Amino acid sequence: MLKRVLKYLFYGISWGWSFFMIINLLGVWLTGDSYLKPIMDDFVRQALGSALVGICCGSSAIVYTFDKMQFWQQITIHFIVGLVGYFSVAYKLGWMPVTNGVYIASYFLLGILIFAAIWSGFYFHNRNEVKKVNRRLGELESEKEEPVD
Repeated sequence: MLKRVLKYLFYGISWGWSFFMIINLLGVWLTGDSYLKPIMDDFVRQALGSALVGICCGSSAIVYTFDKMQFWQQITIHFIVGLVGYFSVAYKLGWMPVTNGVYIASYFLLGILIFAAIWSGFYFHNRNEVKKVNRRLGELESEKEEPVD
């Protein structure tokens, strides 16, 4: 169990830092070097915040390995832990505009949509992988049943 927890922990951190890099590269590409100024002024906190978001979003996926939970419960836990972690860090580190209620609401909606899109991508990828494995297992099973001449 400890090995599984550590695997998901490091998996979450790597995803958090990967998104941190991608978002910053896109920010520089779209708006210029000035995009990095607030990040570099507080780099350690920004990087640790990204790792924490990755832990919340990525590591909480461990709930899908718990057989006794229903799928909707797993999704709910993963969704709540991920979004609460993300929005807490986003608020604390200034990633989220809090000057206007419309900005806050749109930011929450955008966060939910991004989380749902990423989750859906992983879901459909894993579902296709399961279909491939099951198809191959079926092929192996039918090969075993064929009579040998």
